[in-house]
Amino acid sequence: MDAYKLLIITAVGFFVFALDKDQKKFPAPIILIAVGMVLAVFSYFSSIELTKDFIFDWILPALLFTSAYQFPLDQFRRKLSLIITLGTLGIFLTAILLGFTLYFSGHTLVGISLAGAMLLSSLLIPTDPVTVVSILNKSSDKHHLAEVVEGESLLNDGTSIVVFSLFSGYYFGSQSLQLGMFALDFIYTAAGGTVIGLLFGWSVSKGLQVLNSHVYQVWLTILLAYGSFYVGEIIGVSGVIASVVSGLLLSKELSNHKKEKELRRDLKNFWGTIEPFLLSVIFIMIGIESTKFIEADGFLFVLAGFVLSVLIRGLVLLGIFKTVKSWRISYTNKDLLLMTWGGIKGTMSLALLLSITEQASGQDSALLSWAFMMIMLSLIVQSITFYPLKEKLK
Repeated sequence: MDAYKLLIITAVGFFVFALDKDQKKFPAPIILIAVGMVLAVFSYFSSIELTKDFIFDWILPALLFTSAYQFPLDQFRRKLSLIITLGTLGIFLTAILLGFTLYFSGHTLVGISLAGAMLLSSLLIPTDPVTVVSILNKSSDKHHLAEVVEGESLLNDGTSIVVFSLFSGYYFGSQSLQLGMFALDFIYTAAGGTVIGLLFGWSVSKGLQVLNSHVYQVWLTILLAYGSFYVGEIIGVSGVIASVVSGLLLSKELSNHKKEKELRRDLKNFWGTIEPFLLSVIFIMIGIESTKFIEADGFLFVLAGFVLSVLIRGLVLLGIFKTVKSWRISYTNKDLLLMTWGGIKGTMSLALLLSITEQASGQDSALLSWAFMMIMLSLIVQSITFYPLKEKLK
């Protein structure tokens, strides 16, 4: 993508975020996707390609780091067991149950194989809570939900990549479904990512103590966000978890900094600008890319898959929250309904999908199209209707 196209896209993103201040009934991501679909009509923009490398190299590290270092640490400690359960056990259960239900429904409708259904389920389990968290944080009585939804998303991105690697390897025939190896792989990537995140986060926090210039301090956090992610990916562990852990540790260490308020203000000013900038780029590019994947064949299965993904998430959440007494008491059925509907698919799902486009052959194009449309359906329908649902459940 050349500089002129990027300039136009970011200018459009600026006007959308600046004018859509409320972002409730029509969240900014939905407007940006619609703009991207319009831009795709023009040949000048239709050549733009959204790739897995672009999302992983430029978008994800910053978004993950920003969410992590801004996450309230006291709430993270208090809800740690719940967040870990949702981001690990919840993801595994959802992937398996959704895979089988997609197979039983899709085998009749479109002739999908079990391996294809499992791959599809792995693309539908990551959540992208940008819109949901923004709406919940503006509600005085829903902050506890925002923290759980965002915390779950921070962890499930890393878990989803491991699940996706297993199911994509099974689908393309490069590996068999060996649960023992899967468990070891998950432990290795998660533990390795955690260690990298701790090392980078601790080192940078000490560097911030030495530096006096706020410019260089912010600069160092950029190196932290991207460096921890890249090093994690290079050595074969989870760059996602490394970036998240480094952000959480940095937030903790900032409380010991002699100029904590000033530094947090500078970081908020910088990363608070970068976040909508990157979101505008990615969502407009998603809109442009959508025209390459949307097709009418199998749309009934796409609708069924979307409904099943919501229902299975709801059942898994219900089972988890009703199992532990303290969770059962703290979260009402209305809360669970909001969390179920707030499990919106987005950036991570698309990144994983785009990572297999080159590996996929002609006969796999239908599967990729169904996956893309399910993700888009979730992103558009659930984002637009989440605020009205929240208001109705008051």
